[in-house]
Amino acid sequence: MSEDFEKDDLMAILEGVSDGVIKLDQNANYVALNRAAAEVFRQLGRDPSQVIGRCVWEVFPEARGTVVEDELRKALNELISTQYDFFLAPAERWYETSVYPSKQGAILVFRDITAKKSKSESS
Repeated sequence: MSEDFEKDDLMAILEGVSDGVIKLDQNANYVALNRAAAEVFRQLGRDPSQVIGRCVWEVFPEARGTVVEDELRKALNELISTQYDFFLAPAERWYETSVYPSKQGAILVFRDITAKKSKSESS
C-alpha cells in the first residue's frame, strides 16, 4: 500500500466520523479540520476556510487562560497526550477533547458532551 493511498484513506475516514478532528502544527496553527469540526466553527461564526494557517489563540482568544490553553500547551511542549472537558460559552456546549501530540504538532479530537453533563448535574 502506498503512503499516498494511506493518507487519502485516513482523510476519508476522518471526514466521516462524528467527532471533530483538528490538526495543529507545533506552533498551534490550524493545519486541517474535518467536516464535524468545520461545522462547529461555522456555528461559532468562524469561517473554517479562514482559520487554516492561523493560531488557535488568534481564532479563539477567549480560550487564553483556560484549561484549553493549559492542556494544549502542555501537550505541545511536553509531547504528552491529554484529555479535558471545557465549556464553550458562545455555543453554550460542553466538549470533551483529547490531544495527541507529536513533534510536528497535535491532533485534537473533540465531541459534544452537553447532554451527558446535563444528566450528571441533574442527578
